[in-house]
Amino acid sequence: MVKVALLIGVSEYEPGLNPLPASVKDMQAIAKVLQHPEMGDFAEADIQKLENPDPQKMQEAIETLFSDRRKDDLVVLYFSGHGIKDESGKLHLATRLTRKNPQGRLIKSTTVPASFVHNIMSDSHCKRQVVILDCCFSGAFAEGWSAKDDGSLDIRAELGGEGRVVLTSSTATEYSFQQQEANLSIYTRYLIEGIETGAADLDSDGAVSVDELHEYAKRKVQKAAPAMQPEIYAVKEGFKILLSKAPIGDPKLKYRKEVEIYANRGEISIIGRRILDALRQKLGLLPEETAAIEAEVLKPYREYQQKLQQYEQALVDAIGREQTLSDYTRNDLRRYQEILGLRDEDIASIETRISPKNGSFPFPDKVTAFKSYDATPVKPPNKAVAVLRNPRVMIGTGVLVTVVLAFSFLVKPHDPSVTTQPSPVESSTPATSPTVSPTTEMSAKNFYDRGIDKSNKKDYKGAIEDFNEVLRLDRNRVLAYYQRGYALNKLEKYNEAIEDFNEYLKINPNDVDALNMRGLSYYNLDKYEQAITDCTNAIKLNSEYAHAYYNRALAYAAQTNNQKAIADYQKAAELYQQQGKTKDYQDALEKLKELQK
Repeated sequence: MVKVALLIGVSEYEPGLNPLPASVKDMQAIAKVLQHPEMGDFAEADIQKLENPDPQKMQEAIETLFSDRRKDDLVVLYFSGHGIKDESGKLHLATRLTRKNPQGRLIKSTTVPASFVHNIMSDSHCKRQVVILDCCFSGAFAEGWSAKDDGSLDIRAELGGEGRVVLTSSTATEYSFQQQEANLSIYTRYLIEGIETGAADLDSDGAVSVDELHEYAKRKVQKAAPAMQPEIYAVKEGFKILLSKAPIGDPKLKYRKEVEIYANRGEISIIGRRILDALRQKLGLLPEETAAIEAEVLKPYREYQQKLQQYEQALVDAIGREQTLSDYTRNDLRRYQEILGLRDEDIASIETRISPKNGSFPFPDKVTAFKSYDATPVKPPNKAVAVLRNPRVMIGTGVLVTVVLAFSFLVKPHDPSVTTQPSPVESSTPATSPTVSPTTEMSAKNFYDRGIDKSNKKDYKGAIEDFNEVLRLDRNRVLAYYQRGYALNKLEKYNEAIEDFNEYLKINPNDVDALNMRGLSYYNLDKYEQAITDCTNAIKLNSEYAHAYYNRALAYAAQTNNQKAIADYQKAAELYQQQGKTKDYQDALEKLKELQK
């Protein structure tokens, strides 16, 4: 068996395409970890590096890479640079000569089409092929193959060849984010971090498989740039191709994995701090060593906060120049949001907070991501009880805290009875409900603020009355549907709650909290199939949403589908433990034991 790799980095381009300084650095960094004897263990002579090639040289190198290979060889193709889609939506890998004609159409002869790479791979006898694409629209690499067919073949079948796997930094429609100040692009940086530190060895077996590397990099990327969606496409055993070695028993790696658990919200809790300090002493690590590990683990969270600040400053500058934002400026802001890798829900609270009062801004139908709630299902004593808490706890300080404090009307209610210390949102809640001057007319925002305050104080009937007024005055405040549904659920008015969650989900169909809450209402109405559907959809959107697994298990158990219920309770318990939620973890274990009797 031979391990060979072709690594391509294209940083320099013809006028019309922006230079990408990180791309050549990406290629060099990948080469370093692949040829390291304790990591990739590729022979230096079997790694070819192409820096800013022309189309012919790049095509010849790709063809040579896959030609005359044996079945058990491992072949790796890595590309970092511009990915460009032509007018028919097919992906092309850019070379240093890539350009467009005066009409703005891609001159295809200056590129390497994804279809060319596919054809070369299909002709190869090698059955272990790994392709890594760090470029915009890289997900179209797989879509391009299925586009050749009449639609009867799916992507996995169309990829062809056992043991083939493709990692992409984005989907077919997304840009890949590259930080201007960084040495490496964000996706490649976390691929390398996973290999270099061994942290991508998720099952601690001493080897990093391609699927483990993908999972590690994807998780990190989405913490720093939530809009980016790295993808993986594989055939047969392609997922389990071993790409590198990882240390076993390394104290630094053990410490890093513990930090990942206690820093999963962007900060280390007080108890987590004590645990890590004790672990540092037990492992015999120096304070400066563990501090460096923690800084690296927390880096994506801090990058995310920095991007929010950058977008906010851009929006402030734009509003300072234009009282009413032009379509041109709005498009620029949208493009800047894409470059930063931020989703609509990431910037919604910023846009709401600093938008002009004359209504000329913000963009419509955006809801803040900083939402906190708790809901307890109400069932007869012989049915299981689920406690739902929002897994997305607000992280960080600075501008994020300011946003939430200033605009608590965008925050879902929180039940203080289930936490040991108040969140920043709760601590800002006044002792009495918000009031206005007798001469001031109550606005939708005033009613909303008061409704939130009443809900926090468990005055759900009063909260519903205020949310009714919110929606009478301003139907566009769609979050009021969620808040009213929450209060109705607390008062066991489940059918009415479902109606409100339906209205909210029409505008925000991917809100996992709303899906879970609607599922909870269905569960309380003994509509278990609908409850399972909502929980399943929430899990598809957030595979680490422990409460959705827990509540789906409740519905399965109510149907006496014990096998599925046990699997979901086990998954919920595992996630609760990783997230440091001891009470929920114990509760899931108790439910699990009841079913296993």
